[in-house]
Amino acid sequence: MPGRKVALLRFSAYATFFLGCVGVLPAQCENSGDFSAVANKPVTDKWAVVVGISKFANPSINLRYPAKDAKDFYNYLINKGNFAPDHVRLLLDEEATRDRILDVLGDSWLPRVALPDDLVVIFISSHGSSSDSDICGVNYVVAHDTNPDKLFTTGIPMKALAETIKERVHSERVLVVLDTCHAGGASESKGLTRQANADAQALAQGTGQMVVCSSDKNQVSWEGKNITNSVFTRNLIDAFQEKGETTPVAQVFDAVKDKVQEQVIRERGVVQTPVVETTRWSGRELVLGVRPTRPRNVPREVAMLASTPVQPPQPLQSLQTPVKFDKEPPIQVSAMPVNKSGTGRNRSPRDAASASAQDFLRYHFKMVGERRFVDAWDDLGSKYRARFKGDMQAYVASVSRHKWLSYTASDSEFTILPQQGAYVRVRVRMNSLTGFNGYWIYSLSKVGGLWAIEDVGVG
Repeated sequence: MPGRKVALLRFSAYATFFLGCVGVLPAQCENSGDFSAVANKPVTDKWAVVVGISKFANPSINLRYPAKDAKDFYNYLINKGNFAPDHVRLLLDEEATRDRILDVLGDSWLPRVALPDDLVVIFISSHGSSSDSDICGVNYVVAHDTNPDKLFTTGIPMKALAETIKERVHSERVLVVLDTCHAGGASESKGLTRQANADAQALAQGTGQMVVCSSDKNQVSWEGKNITNSVFTRNLIDAFQEKGETTPVAQVFDAVKDKVQEQVIRERGVVQTPVVETTRWSGRELVLGVRPTRPRNVPREVAMLASTPVQPPQPLQSLQTPVKFDKEPPIQVSAMPVNKSGTGRNRSPRDAASASAQDFLRYHFKMVGERRFVDAWDDLGSKYRARFKGDMQAYVASVSRHKWLSYTASDSEFTILPQQGAYVRVRVRMNSLTGFNGYWIYSLSKVGGLWAIEDVGVG
């Protein structure tokens, strides 16, 4: 068993793939081989899924920068890349389980929002496994809960990921950045580095997708010595920002290729050459920062479905053997009362009747800090929602103006004020949270055993 874990980490230096620009080919293009008619259409709207995993259920394979790479890429998309905040799903660390990733990519989110003329971007930064870690030679993306010794049942096959996106996502423009691990980070400190990158041409074969790898298949890819990112991802984001929103991805890649080679030679004395596979692409060049021509709102039922945690299947209880408890059973999410002032979606067990006002606000700060705005909106009561006329998009626009530095607040930053009518009031010092050198006062209510935010003011 230990030998198989070593094989996983040896592969996991870092591989980046753009699998995309052709998600699902229409029948007429698939038969004729002419994709230009589809590729030349304007981009109507833009969607993205961004995943970063630094902390794993198995802590022995933890990494340093994938979660930060994902956050940085996410911030570029919504701040400079012309993606609406609620059009981007961000999954980090423990949220990025195998089931959750596949659910958002192939079930509850992308297949329900992306139309054929939209642009879809998928970014995944994590470990990858080598082909010799699997009895059939399959490469896997490692999710938060993947068992390195049971890749077939707990990992995400790379080739299957590309095929799933093609079959289930309805957009004809899909750009996937698959950043599978890093050398020069945690793996290097253990003396383990990956021996070779993935083969871009092999991954693109039969998928109708463009593939870009962070290095050639016989090279290793690296994290920077003086930056808190991978060399490729940092240079990728920088190049997109420097080139501007109208620059085609191909031109951005040329700049990234040169910068990556220069930096790795300077820092490591070895060669890292990003590779692009474009033989399946034709038509107008892809522009990531293009402004959508007909942006749409996220359907409310889709936003709720995509935000509901995927629960693992539970074993069936025998009908002949009643379940007995020595004490009250633990509260389950499915058993929690509905928030009558919110969307009706159940929230975290931390919002149960036993949770304190501070616990609830910490949970809310986490949702806002991670830009999980659908979940944050669900924390609002009817009075606070009325301020935004019941429009979640107006709330998102307002909250997005704040730069959250952290969502962790100590007990000393909370002060319980005298109750005002039915409302519990909590004053929170915001310096460590947003950098605002002052206090916000939250007026909270409790409906059906759940906390809700009814008003927020400066105090």
